[in-house]
Amino acid sequence: MLRLVTTLLTVVLLTACATHPKTIASRPTIKRIAIIPASNPRWYSFENAAPPLGYPMQHWVNKLDSKSKAKIFNDRLHSPHSALGDDFTQEVADELRGFGFSVEILQGIRRPPNEPDNVDYDKITTDADAILHLWIEEVGVYSSPMSAQYIPRVNIGGKLWAKGGEDSIYDETIYYGVDARAGKKWAIVPDAKYAYANFDSVLSHIDEVQTALSAGTLEISKKMTEQIYTVAK
Repeated sequence: MLRLVTTLLTVVLLTACATHPKTIASRPTIKRIAIIPASNPRWYSFENAAPPLGYPMQHWVNKLDSKSKAKIFNDRLHSPHSALGDDFTQEVADELRGFGFSVEILQGIRRPPNEPDNVDYDKITTDADAILHLWIEEVGVYSSPMSAQYIPRVNIGGKLWAKGGEDSIYDETIYYGVDARAGKKWAIVPDAKYAYANFDSVLSHIDEVQTALSAGTLEISKKMTEQIYTVAK
């Protein structure tokens, strides 16, 4: 008798569990986005990662050579491009407004001097529905071990989360240039004309290199905001 009662109770409980609707967390409505702007780059990377051929210390020779050339490369870049982070932030804001979002670029955010993109989120004050943090991971030119050419490199990250929430709605780094892989959602392959045979070619086309880096931020802003719109709409 006891076994029969136990069996009946089990059947009742299983039926109740099967028919009880699952609770699905609703996605927050996002109409207003506050942007933590990307900080402006203080250094543009320059590296020739040619394989260490010739003699045992060639690897370190290449490293020292890249370091020396990186200083010249940075000196030759025009000062207006120190505002690349500001430009990218504005491009993202404009694109988001085009998708119908109300956008505010947060100003006066306290940043650690040595890590300006390491922002304390708990100290962000805003009435927006969500917060978008932008940062430039790396920008410059790079010659890989498999290539004899210098290619632009623009890697930029973005993270969106609902105010008061812990989980991110969007968290992605998009790669333009040498780190891109065709067909990947996180990648943008640059125009083939932005390729330079050697260091002298980079310097003699420095204005075009600047244009390539700016083109990278613009293309990334478009791809990133399209992805944000898809997950936040």
